[in-house]
Amino acid sequence: MATVFRTSGGVGISYTDTGQPEGDVLVLLHGMGEGGVSWEPLLPDLEAGHRVLNVTLRGHSPSDYPGEYSYYTMLLDVAELLDSMALQEVAVLGHSLGGMVGFLLAVHRPDLVGRLVVEDVAPGPPSPPRPLPDRPEGELPFDWAMLVAMRPQIDAGALELRERLSTVPAPTLIIGGGETSHVPQTWLTEAAERLPDAEVITLGGGHSVHDVHRERFTETVLTWLGSHR
Repeated sequence: MATVFRTSGGVGISYTDTGQPEGDVLVLLHGMGEGGVSWEPLLPDLEAGHRVLNVTLRGHSPSDYPGEYSYYTMLLDVAELLDSMALQEVAVLGHSLGGMVGFLLAVHRPDLVGRLVVEDVAPGPPSPPRPLPDRPEGELPFDWAMLVAMRPQIDAGALELRERLSTVPAPTLIIGGGETSHVPQTWLTEAAERLPDAEVITLGGGHSVHDVHRERFTETVLTWLGSHR
């Protein structure tokens, strides 16, 4: 059952706390528009040896839609949640948007991140602004205003964050989606070169590796975590 954590700014952040209570803590951060539900097919395997915190970022149901959205506000939400639990040096697994939040968490709060796994994303240079798609009809599992607010931030790139990757002490695994991903895979290798202790493993499958190659993805993550305890 989901629990709601209320940040100092009053934003409700939904999360589940499952798996092994005494196991190593693994924090899951989903991609844009997806919510914590996107990790559910992987949970049985992840929970077998970990205490799993599956966090739904602001602007995604069932967390609150506060109207203020940025990588940094999401970073602060996750940091406050972990601080409230007195957790440190957790393992973080982030996909896309969640991966960028994971990078920021490792840079700004290195005390919280002991190991970092990022799926098919890395800080990159600015890219030409892209037009927003039309809003789909009906109810959405996320706040459309969140996508509108985040798109310019994504297009603006994250050069400052890329420059600061050299300060990250946590061992890092970056999992690439290969040539069918819309994310330039050179960004992943360049990020790994800047990080003090990092490697890239390309599994293919495009941007959502954990959906397309679920078993290989899960095995890769658990094997890597087991070798970097």
